[in-house]
Amino acid sequence: MNAKTSDSTPDERAQNTGAESSLGAQLRRARVERNLSLRDISDQTRISRRYLEAIEADDYKNLPGGIFNRSFVKAFAKSVGFNEADAIRAYERTARAQGETPDELPTSRQPSRLYTDGETARSPLVTIVLSVLILAVISLGVYAALHWYQRRHETRAEQPTQTNAPTANANTQAPATQQPTPTAPVATKGLNVQVKAKGEDVWLRTRVDAEPSTDGTLHADQVKDLTATDTLSLQYSKSKANALEVTINGRAALVPTDAKGKPLVEMLITKEDYARLLQQP
Repeated sequence: MNAKTSDSTPDERAQNTGAESSLGAQLRRARVERNLSLRDISDQTRISRRYLEAIEADDYKNLPGGIFNRSFVKAFAKSVGFNEADAIRAYERTARAQGETPDELPTSRQPSRLYTDGETARSPLVTIVLSVLILAVISLGVYAALHWYQRRHETRAEQPTQTNAPTANANTQAPATQQPTPTAPVATKGLNVQVKAKGEDVWLRTRVDAEPSTDGTLHADQVKDLTATDTLSLQYSKSKANALEVTINGRAALVPTDAKGKPLVEMLITKEDYARLLQQP
């Protein structure tokens, strides 16, 4: 044992041993394992990249403080598949060790600028209210557009096909009974997709039509049912492509494995041409 090791206190040795297991280090490892950059996390969570860098460095003094720190840590953990409750507990321990009180709002810092950099200072409550209003307007617009498109598509499908029937003259005797005109088969409406994780857990991001995307872990042998009107997007790690089994409208589909230079592989399923993804019988 060298002199430097023998002179160190037990607390110093414990701190050195746990440096690589701090919350920031664990979140960084989880992010790297998912092949995600800080820019990817920032795009997903709308949290400034400098705040994400501070979290990975366990430097909470450079965050807005209080409840905003909890929100940032929880969103970061969720985006990399880290247990959110464990992340909050680790944050509280580290914050107290740094002399911070996790539940208090900052008193001497500049007011928090939620999710953005460089904007003019405003009350967090005003920012939240404006964000809710903007999201409500966008959601209403998207819903109206989808409703209009669906009604227009259904109206076209229900219009009967006109045929050029010969005009009966006065000398033509009408048949005693008329046979009903056969109707064309109705095409299948929407997409019914089943996703199964084969033998291992798979992190999966889904997006149905124009709705916001959702993230989650599909546990081993778990099956997830999804229904869409026009489009369905599945995103997953390239290394997990072979662990997924996808069925579209009751038929097995090929799961893409090419990420095309992106951090995640995207399987885009559309109502019009999903047949290109189906396995040949």
